[in-house]
Amino acid sequence: MVMKNRIFLSAIVALAAVGMWSCTQNSGGGATDVANQSLKEAINNSADQVSTAMNDISSSDGYKVITSGNSNLKSADASVSDGEMFSDSITLADVAGVYEYQDSVLNEMHWGYSSYMYNHFKMTADTSLFIIKLPEKLALHHPEYCFYKTKQDTDSLGNNFVITTSKYKYSYAFPGGLNYSLGSDIAVSDTAVGNLDIEWMMGGSDKPYSYSSTFTFASGYAVSMQAERTDTTKLYDYNLSDGDQTIYDEMVKWSKDSGADTYTKVHSLTIGDVQIVHTRTAGSDSLEVYKGGELQQNATVTVVDNNSSENDSDAEYTTFCNKYRDYQITFDDSTTVLLSDLLGPTRDTMSQLFTSMHEMKFATHLVNYIAWNVYFRDKMKMEDN
Repeated sequence: MVMKNRIFLSAIVALAAVGMWSCTQNSGGGATDVANQSLKEAINNSADQVSTAMNDISSSDGYKVITSGNSNLKSADASVSDGEMFSDSITLADVAGVYEYQDSVLNEMHWGYSSYMYNHFKMTADTSLFIIKLPEKLALHHPEYCFYKTKQDTDSLGNNFVITTSKYKYSYAFPGGLNYSLGSDIAVSDTAVGNLDIEWMMGGSDKPYSYSSTFTFASGYAVSMQAERTDTTKLYDYNLSDGDQTIYDEMVKWSKDSGADTYTKVHSLTIGDVQIVHTRTAGSDSLEVYKGGELQQNATVTVVDNNSSENDSDAEYTTFCNKYRDYQITFDDSTTVLLSDLLGPTRDTMSQLFTSMHEMKFATHLVNYIAWNVYFRDKMKMEDN
């Protein structure tokens, strides 16, 4: 599932959404008329909905998959800049088959200029898909054991973690032309935990960097992250949804008019039925809050703990979900609330979740390395013959 663009560029978009936001689902499954709620009721109900979703997600096996990986491992973005990628082109057909982990080393292969990668995966069946079977302990906690001589006995561990990849494309031309696609279903002990979809391109003339990833949990929740960078724009969008219903969306877009040497930064945060839109240019700064798509004239919003500079173009690091800014809402009865107080620990979980969706160490340091292992092993066999 390719992530849809969910970009709110101005308050006009919020006003256009009045019809869409005219009702929402309550916790009992029935429809709630947003128009009959106060802003305070709407923001509290929406925060509860986000917390309920994150509690469900954080206790799932899918969450363990997304957030897995040694903290010392580099993210996908860093891997490219540090030269960990190699120039070649690999398709699903090149790596198709069922591969199962075994503790003993089948063989070893040269990797890079001064290192070796060990093969722990034995092909056990033919298929048009790329299916990897390995112990859950290795997949989530010690992926490095899949590529080096293990320091402990893993023969007793069953291959209960299964990654079924139906879409795979890796094409990289040094020094930066990358075209990458991945679509994988993941199961633990014969129970589906979710689906991962990644589309990633670098080096294009119109979009030098474009990345989107979506993980759909078995429960139906989906979390996605989108990033785009050009010479004059930076865009980041984080989304949490339940089916067709958006529960949380945060977008920040920074753009520069090179000719006039001016910039515009739009920051939009949607939590259930409430949307905050912060638009800043060189000569103006506006903050507005909407409920059900309708501007709340008697409420005000202020940004607190804003760590970004006035013309900060590093858009990724100015978001609420990444804990770089907070919002204080003053209601029409003069009471105030901090958005971070409403969400509490949920915000920490969101931060870890969205950060992991961009780093995606599970894909870059497990699926990719096994695919490269299989591809180059077969390639060396053909060269030897």
